[in-house]
Amino acid sequence: MDNLYFRHVLLVEDEGLTRTAMKSLILSSQPTLDIDEANGFDNAVERLRSKAYDLIFLDFHLGPDHTGMDLLHWLQENEMALHVVMLSAQDDRETVLDCIKNGAGGFISKASEGGGAVFREAIETILGGRVYLPNSVLGKGGHTPQAPAPAKGIPIDSLNLPPRLAQTLRFVLQGLSNKAIARKMDISENTAKEYISDLLSRFNVSRRTFLIVEMARRGIEISPTQGAVA
Repeated sequence: MDNLYFRHVLLVEDEGLTRTAMKSLILSSQPTLDIDEANGFDNAVERLRSKAYDLIFLDFHLGPDHTGMDLLHWLQENEMALHVVMLSAQDDRETVLDCIKNGAGGFISKASEGGGAVFREAIETILGGRVYLPNSVLGKGGHTPQAPAPAKGIPIDSLNLPPRLAQTLRFVLQGLSNKAIARKMDISENTAKEYISDLLSRFNVSRRTFLIVEMARRGIEISPTQGAVA
C-alpha cells in the first residue's frame, strides 16, 4: 500500500501488550511508517512537544488520571493540525460523535466482532487518506442517505467548492476549532464560522460533527497534514 498522507505516527495506548499488537497491525499495512509510542497523557504531550506528527492513534482510556478526550482538548488548545483516530471498546453513537465533536477525525471500535480484520480495514481506510467511523454512526445525522463510500478515496477538489471553502473543509477534517481555522487561514473567527455554515448548508447537515460523518460516508480524502512542530 502506497501511503501518501501520513509518515510520522504516534500511538497512544496505556496497555503495553495492546500497544505492541496495534503497532504490528499498523506496520503490516504500511511498513515504512515512522511510529512512536506513548503510554499515557504526559508521555504523549512530551512526544508532541518534541516532534512533528501527522497521525495519532489515541486510546479513549489512558489510565486513572487522564482520558483520550483530555489529549484531544490539549491538541485543540495548542492548535495542532493533525489527524487523530480514537480507539475504544466504548463505541456507542453518542461517544463516537462526542469524540468527533472534540477534534477526532476517526474512530475505531475495539469491540467489533471482526477483530483484527476490521482493524486492518480501518487502518487501510485511514492510511488511504479517508475518515474511518463505525457503521453504527455512518448514515446518521439528519442528512440524506447515500451509497457506501467507494473503495478508492475521492479528493476534496472533486466537490467543486470555492478554494476558501475547500481549505476550510480540510481543516475541519483535521479537527481544528473555529479559532484555530481562523488563525491558519488569516481570517476572523466570524468569517471562519461563516465558511463552516456555508459548508453545512451545501451538504445539508446541521453540525460540523455530521459534516465529518458525511465526508466519511462519501469517501472524501483529507489532505496531507503539516506536522505540529516546526
